[in-house]
Amino acid sequence: MKTEFPENLFDEDTLKDAIACAVLMSSIDGEIHDTEWQVIQSFANKYWKDDYMDFNTFQGEITGKIESVFNEEETFQEKLNQFLEKLTGNLTSQQKNIVLNLVGDVMAADGIMTLDESKLFASLMDKLGIRIN
Repeated sequence: MKTEFPENLFDEDTLKDAIACAVLMSSIDGEIHDTEWQVIQSFANKYWKDDYMDFNTFQGEITGKIESVFNEEETFQEKLNQFLEKLTGNLTSQQKNIVLNLVGDVMAADGIMTLDESKLFASLMDKLGIRIN
């Protein structure tokens, strides 16, 4: 049974952070696949409001920020941890649940789960305070 959440659950900043987590997952293997982007776009269409900044502008900004995380190989893990901390720090427990589901959907969208995707998912779970026993 899939849980439904109200459409007004995110403000602009937390929605941007949620989408950034999904774009990060999609980008971790070096390519944003069409099927992954469709998941992200569907999520954005559900929650993005007309009075938020232009979505295409936001898409360009977040893609640039994520590329900067990947560009410095020697500090990648440190930058990734800082980026994830910033993205997840203000989310409520409901929002965390939605973000984890969104990122999981993006990870599975292309039908391939890489080791990097799995590691990122584990890092994200850790930042969200979710533990597996």
